[in-house]
Amino acid sequence: MPYSFLSPFSLTIRFFFQTKETLFYKKQFGGGIYSLFRKSVFMGGYELVRKSKINGGYANYADYLLWIGLFLNTLFFPLSLHSQTRDTEVSLVVAPIQGPINTEFQEFGPTMTPDAKTLYFYSKRSSRGYTEIFKSERKIDSTWDFPEEVDILNSPFDDQSPFITRDGKMLLLSSNRDGSVEVMLPDGKVGISRDLYVSNWNGKSWSKPVALPNAINTEEIEENPHLLGDTLLFTRYPFGKPNLAKVYFSQFKDNVWSNPKPLPSPINDNYATIAAAFNDDGRILFFSSNRPGGYGGFDLYMAKIDGDTFKEIENLGAPINSTDDEAYIVFQQVKKTFLFCRRVEGRSFDLFTASVPKQENLVQKKLEETKKISLDSVYFERASSVLKPESSVPLDAIVDYMHENSTKKMKIIGHTDLTGNFEDNMVLSKERANSVKQYLVSKGVDSNRLSTDGKGPTQPMVQGTDEASSKKNRRTEFVLIDP
Repeated sequence: MPYSFLSPFSLTIRFFFQTKETLFYKKQFGGGIYSLFRKSVFMGGYELVRKSKINGGYANYADYLLWIGLFLNTLFFPLSLHSQTRDTEVSLVVAPIQGPINTEFQEFGPTMTPDAKTLYFYSKRSSRGYTEIFKSERKIDSTWDFPEEVDILNSPFDDQSPFITRDGKMLLLSSNRDGSVEVMLPDGKVGISRDLYVSNWNGKSWSKPVALPNAINTEEIEENPHLLGDTLLFTRYPFGKPNLAKVYFSQFKDNVWSNPKPLPSPINDNYATIAAAFNDDGRILFFSSNRPGGYGGFDLYMAKIDGDTFKEIENLGAPINSTDDEAYIVFQQVKKTFLFCRRVEGRSFDLFTASVPKQENLVQKKLEETKKISLDSVYFERASSVLKPESSVPLDAIVDYMHENSTKKMKIIGHTDLTGNFEDNMVLSKERANSVKQYLVSKGVDSNRLSTDGKGPTQPMVQGTDEASSKKNRRTEFVLIDP
């Protein structure tokens, strides 16, 4: 199977391997609702569908965006405390990223820290003549500050394609620095390939990047890394032949990376395919391709993953795609924004954003007013601590609040109804609170900012065992606590 993710709601596991002086590690959290924790096999024989516009071709734009996955619910649908509605269509706003980011030189490969406060990308704007990794801080007005080079990540040669994992603790990049694989060219000269490197965040700074093993790095060019769970995606092509680019994947199992394999058709085809990325829950694969039927040269596409298959491939359409080239799209949860790259006429790639006008966050408003909020829209499987998929909408509002208020700490309290065994309900309420905590942690919230408790049936909202009363009593409470 090309992809193998963790089983649902598994215990927390750490995998480690040592590469020179840098420790490569990743966390995999259970207790969430992620479909990324399942097996997915990519197979051929699926229809390639092209829509004329991203907000056209469907009777309801919101219904189309809902198709993209649960990770977009809080982006496009207004959120109330207990329900979500889709009464109003929304317009997607596409624009160059705000601030002194784009230049006449190439800006490419955007990635953000989980709190959306720091942007990383690469550019050839420096006088040294090589591409380098830059970072920019978000200002109070949400525009970006003047970018600065990230010295620890850069070398005297080309450094590209930064990617930060969703927990913010690892950064992958592509570089042809000293130590990268050498390749003998047809003219007898020696070229240096671009390989993949990893850097770890220690809470204050990034570590010196270290090359991934030889199973990943070859004489060909490796770039555009993307890591989700135990699966690494990247672009590979022969030296000097980007027109032959394909997307490859490798899995980290038993402390080693598997030999990379190309994604099969219909993702890779007879044309160039680059810069693939999963959404946060592994239900959608985004990629860029210059296959026929697009709007320009390279267009952005998405493939829906349903169980072990691709359901469809969709061209994202206008206003994201244009008659120019578009590549490398990622979604930022906190700011509800897509970041992507577009080749502007007369210059190279620039960074663009696609977003909708910000909706009122009633969860945040309630927390700011009363310091606590009780949600009965966090649903679990019956007599279980397993979260249902629809719980992602209210929980993502909590995630957003915690990322936007990085000094806040919160207690999660589980409550049950008045039916059933008292002792069992006490245990269940604690397990459900822990499950919610793991969901928030898996979205990048520091576990040290979260505590849990379970009150079982001891603090009912109403007295009664009928279904209406039980629904009110089965709830999850979020209480802000002093730092």
